[in-house]
Amino acid sequence: MSGHLLPHALLELTLARASARLDSLAYTSLRRSAVIIGRRHAHQQVMLQEAIYADYTAYESVDDRSLYARRGASQKARSALATGGLFPVSQDAPMTELERRIMELKETPEVEEAEMKEPSYTESELLSMYEELLAVTPRTQTQDVLVADREAQHQADDTALRVMVQSLYELDDSASVPSDIRSQYSAAITKLREIVGALESVRRPDTPPLDVPILATEEWLSLVRVCVREQDGAAAEAVIELMKRAGIPVPEEAVNATLDFYAERGDIANTERFLASYIGQSPSERQRHLHVKAHLKSITPRTFPTAALEVLHRYEERGLAAPQKTYTRVIHTLLSIRSAMAEAQAWDLFAHMRYVAHPTPDAFLYTAMIAACASRVLEPQPARALDLWTEMTVDKGIPPTADAYTAVIHACARSGEKPYVNEAFRLAKEMLDGHRDAYGNPAFRPDRKAFAALLEGAKRVGDLAKVRWILAEIVSESVQAARGDVDPVFVDEGIMVHVFHAYAAYKPPFKRSATVLIDKSAEPSVNTSSEGQPASASSKDSSPDGGSPSVTEHRALAEHSSQAQVPLAPRRTQFTRLLPQSNAEVLGETRSLFHRILRDVAPSALAAETAEQEGFVASMPPAFEHVRLTSRLLNAYISVHYMHGIFDDAIALYRTLFSKLDVQKDAWSYVEALERSARARRGPERKLALQFAREVWQEWQPVEDAWRRRLPLPRGVDARMVERAYSAMIRILSLTGNTREAVQLVRSFVERYPPDVVKHANPKPELRSTRVMLQAPRPLVRLLTPVEVPDDTVPPLLSFPEVEILHHRLVAVGDTENIRYLKWVCMSYAGALKRRKEATLRAEPVRQDHGAQSRIGMPEST
Repeated sequence: MSGHLLPHALLELTLARASARLDSLAYTSLRRSAVIIGRRHAHQQVMLQEAIYADYTAYESVDDRSLYARRGASQKARSALATGGLFPVSQDAPMTELERRIMELKETPEVEEAEMKEPSYTESELLSMYEELLAVTPRTQTQDVLVADREAQHQADDTALRVMVQSLYELDDSASVPSDIRSQYSAAITKLREIVGALESVRRPDTPPLDVPILATEEWLSLVRVCVREQDGAAAEAVIELMKRAGIPVPEEAVNATLDFYAERGDIANTERFLASYIGQSPSERQRHLHVKAHLKSITPRTFPTAALEVLHRYEERGLAAPQKTYTRVIHTLLSIRSAMAEAQAWDLFAHMRYVAHPTPDAFLYTAMIAACASRVLEPQPARALDLWTEMTVDKGIPPTADAYTAVIHACARSGEKPYVNEAFRLAKEMLDGHRDAYGNPAFRPDRKAFAALLEGAKRVGDLAKVRWILAEIVSESVQAARGDVDPVFVDEGIMVHVFHAYAAYKPPFKRSATVLIDKSAEPSVNTSSEGQPASASSKDSSPDGGSPSVTEHRALAEHSSQAQVPLAPRRTQFTRLLPQSNAEVLGETRSLFHRILRDVAPSALAAETAEQEGFVASMPPAFEHVRLTSRLLNAYISVHYMHGIFDDAIALYRTLFSKLDVQKDAWSYVEALERSARARRGPERKLALQFAREVWQEWQPVEDAWRRRLPLPRGVDARMVERAYSAMIRILSLTGNTREAVQLVRSFVERYPPDVVKHANPKPELRSTRVMLQAPRPLVRLLTPVEVPDDTVPPLLSFPEVEILHHRLVAVGDTENIRYLKWVCMSYAGALKRRKEATLRAEPVRQDHGAQSRIGMPEST
């Protein structure tokens, strides 16, 4: 160690070259590692070490220049060279597990680098790829199989018929056959009878029919389709009979076309005769569907389909379950009855179908049941609707349709509960944004039903801001539809009914009773509202609850509105970004909307003095031209005046609006007018309300008599509406001190609808039996128990809340005799209703005759 040491760099270079030469002689196999190959040259060794140990930096102190430090560094270098393969132990020995893993780790980055190379695509290739990935498949909204081009099919059949007649009458004079369709197929059938008769005459009785190709199969089908299209079922059957006599196999399409003709007409006799003659005991799914369809078509609307349900269950007993679209059609028929028992039967049939025939419903049946959750007879069931929606889209993986989205939105919105209404708006957003193509176009655009469902949810929670926004969106969609940009979505009377109801339920934030005078002596004018009325004056006449406005609040507005029965055109637009802040502003907006409706639909009904005030709306497109003037629309518009206007204006509108627009009043018109009179405030308004109520009651009595006699009557009359009318009239008579007249009205009600009629329950159909059985011609699984099914056939009755005000007034005057009579009336109806419920629960199933199917939901005649 006393001699001169070689420089460190020279020593390292010498050892590196020596190891490179030895390695080149020793390593001749293909398993050379990248580290050994890199030692051929010093600069390659440096590059390789930088590549492998790029993330590792050795600690070197600049001041550490001692002899022992340099010796330690040289020893580390020699150990590294030794581990690199300067003196390998054995090149022929098998690789250890550690060496194999090291080799795999060295080869992995090269493979990953090759795989991570991103392929290059052009913009057109990327666009086509995204178009294919995000393409939305058109989804049909019906279960029925439709012909792609029915007109082309008809033309092809007519051409085939003409060719057929020419070929059949080739030896005769084909020009003698008239050119009309009926004469053409009649002549063809006549000629075919002659040919088949000639063949039968030469055939021996004990031999099978001769298989002679008289016509092609497609020609026979065309002839059957032409006969069915011309509403000639006998001719279609004659063609099928000729095919059987000629020994030609009858195509199922020809049989189904003829059977569909009878089923569409509701001809049960011919349907079942045709099934027995040409099909036998094993009809196909399509034929079983047509058999049930014939029974459904044969009944009148609002009739319980007892016979169709029995046919359906008989097929189940034979092990020939009908197709799923048959159950869907029957369920649609039950739901269209609008009866509690029919809707309960629909839910039970849905559960029964999943148990015995089709465990997994399709999107159409799911849509029907989700829509049934928004029932107007039973209580809305938003939770069940969301459960069915989740089961369809998540559990079963069935793609939703536009009708399915609309159904679940309506079910959530109609509940009236804010969480479910918010869920309805979330689903509407998902409907628009969750299914878009490569260009961002939504697959489902909201239609009129979807907008109406959202409006109903917004009005039920009192969100007027959303109602105005939705109306603006519909108007915008209608303008775009007029230009042909989108599918047509128009404002109709149903949309405007929801809008007017939202305005009627809206509570303005400004209350004149809460107005405070700041400085009465310093200010020359007191604090006034937006209508210019003093707050101190208005606080005397305002109602305690701040609901309907006072008489003085709208006096300035009523000066011109009470003069005209039809709304005047507003002098300026009433719609601002802020919501209406007072009752007058609510009335201003509703008048503007109703005036626009009249301008687009019935301009002749507008007042003459409004012509000069239409300058600001003359250039606007007719967005309300599809609105029909119905009693529902006028009732909704008048309800805004009932809630926010003075009573004089509401009376004037009721008396003149229906007659001027030539619209007949319905039951809601009379009942809402009576109920508004029963809410009149003390003072002159209550006297005016009594006079108006007597006038409305005179109009209501003929309508009630027509309902009792089952005569044609206005829309909406039922037992509950009769109760509401009597309750409102009894209340207004009691509030005005006419207790004797109110008691006499109660006696009249009891004579018309005695309590004994209430206690008699309707017979229970055999299909509604709850006995547990494993096999029966009725649903075996039920979703609704008898306790959960309300009885909507109860005749009109009176309970204590309806006569409570009268009872208080009788107590005040000390009329004990009438008090005892009222007590008897209330207890009699309560006891009769209790016995009716008990009889309904204990009722035994009664088998009904098919011909004695009664209308569901209509109370018994009294």
